[in-house]
Amino acid sequence: MTELHTSENSVAEDTTKLNRPVALVRLVRFRRNDDKSQPSRIYAQVVGSHLDKEVRGIGQAELFQNGEHLILPANAWKCGETVLEALLSKQVPLGDIRQSTSLIDGLIHSVESSMPTEDDEPAHAAYHVVFRAIREAFLAFCTADSPVEDELGALLDGKMPKVSRYFVSPPPPAPTYNGTPANVFSDAPYIEPLPKDGTKGHLLEREALKYGMASTRYPNGAFVVTDSQSQQRMGFKWGRSPLASGVALSICSYKEATRRLLNRVDVPVPNGRVFSIADEAQAIQYADRIGYPVVCKPVAGLRGIGVVANIKNRNELEDALRLYKHSELGADDFVIEEHVPGEDYRIVVIGDRVVASVVRAPASVTGDGLHTVADLIEHKNQARQANPHLSSRPIKLSESLEYQLELAGLKYTSVPARGQVVLLANSANLSQGGDSFEIADELHPSIKELSVKAVQAVPGLGFCGLDMLIEDHTKPVWEQRVTVIELNAHAAIGSAQYPMWGTPAPVAKDFFEATCANADISLPVAQSERLSVELSIRGRVTGVGYRQWLKRKAVRFGLTGFVRNHGKSGVLAHIEGDADAVAALGYLAMTGPHRAVPTSVTMRHVGGLHRSAFEIISDPFKVRAVRKAKRVVSRMRRKVRKTLRLGTPRGMSLALPRFRTDEESSRQRLGPA
Repeated sequence: MTELHTSENSVAEDTTKLNRPVALVRLVRFRRNDDKSQPSRIYAQVVGSHLDKEVRGIGQAELFQNGEHLILPANAWKCGETVLEALLSKQVPLGDIRQSTSLIDGLIHSVESSMPTEDDEPAHAAYHVVFRAIREAFLAFCTADSPVEDELGALLDGKMPKVSRYFVSPPPPAPTYNGTPANVFSDAPYIEPLPKDGTKGHLLEREALKYGMASTRYPNGAFVVTDSQSQQRMGFKWGRSPLASGVALSICSYKEATRRLLNRVDVPVPNGRVFSIADEAQAIQYADRIGYPVVCKPVAGLRGIGVVANIKNRNELEDALRLYKHSELGADDFVIEEHVPGEDYRIVVIGDRVVASVVRAPASVTGDGLHTVADLIEHKNQARQANPHLSSRPIKLSESLEYQLELAGLKYTSVPARGQVVLLANSANLSQGGDSFEIADELHPSIKELSVKAVQAVPGLGFCGLDMLIEDHTKPVWEQRVTVIELNAHAAIGSAQYPMWGTPAPVAKDFFEATCANADISLPVAQSERLSVELSIRGRVTGVGYRQWLKRKAVRFGLTGFVRNHGKSGVLAHIEGDADAVAALGYLAMTGPHRAVPTSVTMRHVGGLHRSAFEIISDPFKVRAVRKAKRVVSRMRRKVRKTLRLGTPRGMSLALPRFRTDEESSRQRLGPA
């Protein structure tokens, strides 16, 4: 019995050695070169282990056929993901190429039913490009008997910003904060299709519609709301409102002017000076004099572009200035100021009260001991897609990010240990991929008082987002160093409305109510959660597929109603449903399909039609014109058929008497020469 048991164990060990489990798979697409000389490439990678050694298989294929670049259908990529995910559950037989080939071909065949027919040759070919890369990677994995050079890893380290699609499975764990998952928002599906920065103006317009006001939207983010009772009008542009004057906006856009006003009322600000791009040497000397660490940032910055914080020495400052010159604002003046310790906060002040406070952390990822930095970045960006405010603010692959990795001794293909936090930026800016936490309920009253004092130092500033550095937001200002870094007169209200963690603050509602109070407009006690509105769209919106486009969007949002043409240059629609969905569709109506150029969209509240679906109503005048045209064509066809049957010139003249040439008509009128 003992010998039999030992023999069984040996067989089990041999079976294990003959099988190789797949631990991880990747699918990566690289964009074409800027000069379009090189085609886009698809890379697949299958990773596992054998005899305690990591083994990889890599395959690649070009999106190129018969001298033409191929367009990759979205479903082709999805099919590739499906095939790769199916491999994770497989025990791969070693040395049996026939069995391995049968396995991968069977998985590919299982998804081929969703492929287009061979009649659509380019799309059909694009599918096979993806499958070819996966097949090559899998067979290479099955036959590899030792670690091979990681060709894909070398490409990712050198050309990660060229990656346009990225898939890894199993995925890294979902981002959490102290074990708490990221917030989920019910209106995210309606905001996701909006253009970039859509939340800036959409949220305020949504509040106006919920309060029963009409709205007319124009290009470039401008819209005007009209109170149904007093007929009073208020103008907005993106997140700007009458609460902040033009003078206040100008002052806040220039950091040096803001610094001087805050100094006058004893609001703490960091020491600093403004330099032109030609004064690099003087800027370095100034930093040497005030002492490191310092911060380098543009004098009229936007979205954290060009900001480098915690510069510890002259060499790092020279590197930071080089990065600044290559940024979008590289030709503008810049500020060198002392680096103040503390966490970065965005505190929102409306009038004389603090309505929200968001602590912002620099972009980062947390290792799990299995996935690379590139895997973790891509997965973090996917998680940000579920947040209405952060979806258009991904972690950006840039020289600044690579510089941060270099400081930590890491690369895109490095695998951080479980729990290791990898910083990807040195400034806590949401536009650069930072994280957000709402903590207004924990903010110490003395910090709130200082915030209001700073806003009131700028004349005409009724709304502001303050950027502050605070060591501990639960302690009073006299027990720590608290510094105001910047005043933003048109701050994005979405950061507090949609924090990644913490209790969301209704900033848009507070902001709109304060704007109405400033204009002496009385509001209803409660808002409507369901709306029935009429949309009047003007511009180039007829004959461009606008009605079909609007119907698709309405059906996607679960709305009911109808749409029809209204005159030669207008479309009229009636939409009913959830208030968030109705407001989002009204905002989206300003974009329209590809060929449309809307010039205005007006939304007015109307009585409900209680329809069960959304439909297109045909234009009765157009229907009659089409019918008449069809009758004319039908008569012409009958005459042509009669002519062909007669087959003689005289028969043609009898069958088509109305189609004589101008020359024949002239001879008949004038008579013989």
